[in-house]
Amino acid sequence: MQFQFPAWLRNVAIGLVAISGLAACGGSDSSSDYSYAYIQFYNASPNGANVEMREVDGDSFGSAQFGDTTAMYSMDNGEIELEFIRTDSDDQEVLIDTYTVNLKNGDKRLIVMSGDFDSPIISDYSYTRETLEDHFRLFALSVTIDEGSYDFYLAESGDPFEAANFLGTVTASEMIEFDYWDPDDDSDYFDEDEYTIYLTEPGSTEVLFESQTIDFAYETEYLLTMRDVSGAIQSGLVVDTILNSSSVTALTDVEADSQYRIYNSTNITTALDVTFGGNTDEEDVAFSLDAGELSEFTEIGYGDYRVTVTDTSGEATTLSNKLITLNQGESKAILIYEKAGALGAVTFVESGLPQAYDKTVNFINLVEDFDDVDFYLVRNDETIDTAEYDLQNLEFGETDSEVLPSDYYEIIAVYEDDNEEQILLDRTALFGFNEEENYIVTVEPADTATGYEINILY
Repeated sequence: MQFQFPAWLRNVAIGLVAISGLAACGGSDSSSDYSYAYIQFYNASPNGANVEMREVDGDSFGSAQFGDTTAMYSMDNGEIELEFIRTDSDDQEVLIDTYTVNLKNGDKRLIVMSGDFDSPIISDYSYTRETLEDHFRLFALSVTIDEGSYDFYLAESGDPFEAANFLGTVTASEMIEFDYWDPDDDSDYFDEDEYTIYLTEPGSTEVLFESQTIDFAYETEYLLTMRDVSGAIQSGLVVDTILNSSSVTALTDVEADSQYRIYNSTNITTALDVTFGGNTDEEDVAFSLDAGELSEFTEIGYGDYRVTVTDTSGEATTLSNKLITLNQGESKAILIYEKAGALGAVTFVESGLPQAYDKTVNFINLVEDFDDVDFYLVRNDETIDTAEYDLQNLEFGETDSEVLPSDYYEIIAVYEDDNEEQILLDRTALFGFNEEENYIVTVEPADTATGYEINILY
């Protein structure tokens, strides 16, 4: 099948369609304004890779990581054969599967990849698009790996579960469109407003999931998908909000736990005493960390905490009451350093993406002597001049991340002197980023020939 327009013109049309979908005019809901077929890809496989969807022997529709979508594309009516591709560590394309779909003018068709990535399930779901005014439509689908089902409740903003409205049971077998419990004379669809989502097991009144207040502010169709959690936190449930763009909003349970881990990057010979607490809902946790030690993940309720780190030898000034905020379903790394005789800390949120094929690696400069440290990830057939992956100009205490294909890399840390000459801080042997871990790479002071060393934490 041949497209009617070239790719660049088609993308312009998509933008115009998206604008019209969010700012439609007219006195009542209508289904007469969409003359193209529409297609979008959603990646819901929690142990997979970044996946590209494209037409066999044709154009690409973009790629999506887990929990993300591509843009929506406007298409001609008719049948189209799709292929799904990932790229391996040798930059070679790997065919995952093919799938044939029949597109229909006026309909949006969402292509979903779910299940175990070793044998993923590819499905498609469609609805007829409508022009809406001051209303929205609401659809739902379960894409959890165990194909779980959920009773779906929606409450007006501020209302508890007891006042919520049961809308239906969400399953993995079909996408469901919900009916509004209080339609008006202009429309049977939902009024634009703020709502709260509640999920229970089918037939139960015990709440498994409660969302924060959601502002349904657009005159369009919303698809809510119940999916698994991946990355640093391995358990729980997320509700993705999918619209007609590549932007997906992930909703977490308001009662979801968080987690943290702490690394002692100092060279202080005595262990550091750490106290993590200050939240009235949780007991304080106290423990010690030796130089170069990384704690295990500690699960804890969400909230605002304070961390105090003390050097019992008196060599470094205590870090007192460092504020650490842990949001629902969030994992944070806390790295303790010494600067000018005082203890300090830097934090960052660890990735929620799968680490099976692509590795999200966080890099941090803990060398106070240099503000602009560069990291190069050099494979065995590369040099720093030809390395595909690098991170530039990390200041002291600054973090950045890179998504790497599973492979072996030599990590090289350098800085440029006043003559723009590169000076080596440290380099590692080839290291395999091939475990399902959230990796952290630091460069920090050490008793080495250069005075610095690279550490790989996981």
